Amino acid sequence: MNFKKNFLVIFITCICCLLGSGNLFAQDVITKKDGKKIKVIIKEVSDTEIKYVDYRDVEGVVFVMDRALIREIKFAYGEKIKEEGPNQERAYFVDDRNQNIKLNFSAIGANFTILSYERSIDPSSTLEFSLKIPGIGIRQDGGDNLSGIGLTAGYKLKIGSVFKGDGYRPKHILAGGYFRLVAGYIYLVEKSSFRNAKTKRSSGHVGIELGQQWILSNRAAFDIYLGFHYFGGSSQFESNGAIFDDFNDDELIGGDVFGFENTAGSIGIRIGGLFGNYGNATKNKKKRKK
Repeated sequence: MNFKKNFLVIFITCICCLLGSGNLFAQDVITKKDGKKIKVIIKEVSDTEIKYVDYRDVEGVVFVMDRALIREIKFAYGEKIKEEGPNQERAYFVDDRNQNIKLNFSAIGANFTILSYERSIDPSSTLEFSLKIPGIGIRQDGGDNLSGIGLTAGYKLKIGSVFKGDGYRPKHILAGGYFRLVAGYIYLVEKSSFRNAKTKRSSGHVGIELGQQWILSNRAAFDIYLGFHYFGGSSQFESNGAIFDDFNDDELIGGDVFGFENTAGSIGIRIGGLFGNYGNATKNKKKRKK
C-alpha cells in the first residue's frame, strides 16, 4: 500500500517537473527581415522596440531591438505577429483625410485652369486625375485665344524615410515626397488675335514627375512638382481658308507642361482642400470584399 502511495507521489512529482521544465524552456521566436531567427523570451513590447533576454538565461542581459528590423514575432503560446513598417501600417492613418481636390495656381498664369482629384490607395501610393480647361486663366497681352479640354491620370508613389523627424509615427497619408507616373491627352484650339488664323492641336504625353506635398492640420495641401515628358500628336493650321495638316506635332501646350520636338517639361504649384476619411474607406473596402 505504501509502495503504491510512494509511486503515485513520484509520478505526480515527475509530471509537475515536466510541466515546469516545459514552461522554463518555452521560448518566443523573432524572425528578422534578413531571415535570421532568434529564440528569446520577450520581456516588453512598445511601439518602437522589443526588449528580450536569451531563452537559456532568463535572468541575464536584456537586449533591445528596433521593431522596424523585425518581420515576424511568434510567441511561445502560439500567437504570431507580422510586423509592418509604420509607412505601411494602416492603423497609423485611420484619422487622416484621404481625398484631396487641388487647384494649380501656376497654370492660371498660362491661361489654363487645372483641377486635380487625389485619392489614397494605401499608405504608400495614390491615384490622381486632372481636368484641364484652356482659356480660363490669365491671358497675356497679345496672346492667342485658347479653348479645348485636357485629361491627365497619374500614379503617385511616396518616397523618403519614415523615420524623419522626432517621432516614430509617419506623416499624413497624403504627405511627403513622391514620384508620379503621368499620362495625359489635350485638345487645344488657338485662335490668333492679329490674323484670321487658327491652330488645332491634339496631343498625348507620358512622363515622370518628382514632387513634395505638405499637409496642414489635416485640412489643406500644398504641392509642388517638376517633371519630364515625351509627347506626340497632330495639328491642323487654318489660315484664309487654307488648311494644313501636320501629324508630327512639334509643340505641346498643356498649362503645366510645355515642350518642343517631342520632349517637354512640367512644373506646378497646387493648393488643395482635404475631405473623406481613410479609416472609413478601409472599413468599407473590407465590407465589399465580404
